[in-house]
Amino acid sequence: MSCMDFRWGEYRLYWGDGHLNVHGKDIWYPELTWERLERIFEAAKSHLDFLPIAYYPFIWYEKNGLIIESCGHRDKFLDEWALIQEAVAKMNSPGTFVTFLGYEWHGNRRRYGDHNVYYLKDYMPLDASETLPELYEHLRENQGIAIPHHTAYQVGERGKDWSFHDDDLSPFVEIYSSHGSSEGCDTPFTLNRNMDMGPRTSGGTVIEGLERGYRLGITASGDNHWDFAGVWGNGLMAVYAKELTRESIWDAFMNRRIYGVTGDRIKLKFSINDHMMGEVFKYEGPVEVKAEIIGCHIIDKIEIIKNGDVVYAYCHQGRWRLPTDKGVVRVKIRIECGWGPQERFGVKVSKPKVWSMSLEVVDGKLISVEPCFTDFGQRIISTSDSLCEWIFTTKPKSIQGMIFEVESPLKGIINIEIDHKTYRFTLEELLKRGMVIALKEEAMRMISQQFNLSPEDIENPDVYWHHAWKVKVHRAIPQEAYHVKIRFKDKSLRDGRNYYYLRVTQANGQMAWSSPIWIDK
Repeated sequence: MSCMDFRWGEYRLYWGDGHLNVHGKDIWYPELTWERLERIFEAAKSHLDFLPIAYYPFIWYEKNGLIIESCGHRDKFLDEWALIQEAVAKMNSPGTFVTFLGYEWHGNRRRYGDHNVYYLKDYMPLDASETLPELYEHLRENQGIAIPHHTAYQVGERGKDWSFHDDDLSPFVEIYSSHGSSEGCDTPFTLNRNMDMGPRTSGGTVIEGLERGYRLGITASGDNHWDFAGVWGNGLMAVYAKELTRESIWDAFMNRRIYGVTGDRIKLKFSINDHMMGEVFKYEGPVEVKAEIIGCHIIDKIEIIKNGDVVYAYCHQGRWRLPTDKGVVRVKIRIECGWGPQERFGVKVSKPKVWSMSLEVVDGKLISVEPCFTDFGQRIISTSDSLCEWIFTTKPKSIQGMIFEVESPLKGIINIEIDHKTYRFTLEELLKRGMVIALKEEAMRMISQQFNLSPEDIENPDVYWHHAWKVKVHRAIPQEAYHVKIRFKDKSLRDGRNYYYLRVTQANGQMAWSSPIWIDK
């Protein structure tokens, strides 16, 4: 049972992270060992379908007190690359979990922009090409691709120079990652998360690449540097493939049946005149655009971007109501755990908090389960038609989450168990309000043990709330709020190449971008 059991004709939807940077040893990162790689892949398998790993062939070193990142090749990279190749080959398991061999290009990134290289086959070279044209030549000979990312930084300072691009060897682009969004200069979501590299600007945005006539599929991925793949909130890659094999996923890459989300696994179907995302066709007359969106929260707005401009916008807020009938209702329920003790106030946290949790649908059915993980230690133990059991591991200020799709009568009972204590709700109650459950008694014991202070000794009892681990049970969202279909007819096409893509925004800020569809007139 999973959110991944979703089909579009002959294709099934699969989820991956195309940008996990795996480092070798330097001043910040530990030795690259087989055990470390096993941990990376085992964690990825717990909540992803595929992982194109991106070995990071750079080192950070200190010179006269200044920390600098390397440029170009080092001999030590070859030993680490050999280990990466072995792990990727061993961990590939068609039908269960698919791996791809890859690395971040360590040529002249400053000049041409950053690219991740991925291969279809195992045991391929770690190419040391200095220029992007040289890298492209290597990829033609070795069945590889190079994916641009965080493209909207200053061109010449790690932004993408669209003067150097090959659609066949760079079939898609990373529109969003831990850096933010490179969609355009004034589009939603900034590129300000990495303050070192500066704000986004004109020259390298995704829209500018599309305006040059390039056939760019669109995806999102993490660009994370701490070994955990698929960090919720930093970008995920979705593909429509016939089966979970390298060859089928690769076919989706090359045909741009691919899209990106910021974190929530929003399901998208986007077509024009029955051509699906990623396709090119010739046409003269009016076109009919269709989209179906199944969100994970309330859908706020849906936008169709045509040739760089919003040509259609749909606001879903206010178009739905809470269900009132006595039949079976389908909803999504999000549960998050974390927050916890704040060490800046003197509390010492010796180890992470491990949560034992379950959700039971007493009078209905559990339809799907979606993980929203951000770190190691999360595990779905079991799922059935009525029950899901799982473990969260949280650190102070961190949050882990799950989303459950449920069918139940309004008076049906939902049991949520937290560390062996059961909280009982009706679905009707969950549709009306969200709630926070704070483990205040645990916080009181911790403060008593660490500081020998009783409640009578503490002037402000806020301290117990502030240092309590907390569970947020979000208000249940009815299907009418997260499932939308739209149709739009467009009568005007410019001469030459036209492109359309879909942008979706939920009320909680989570977003999705489809790959474009191109129409040549």
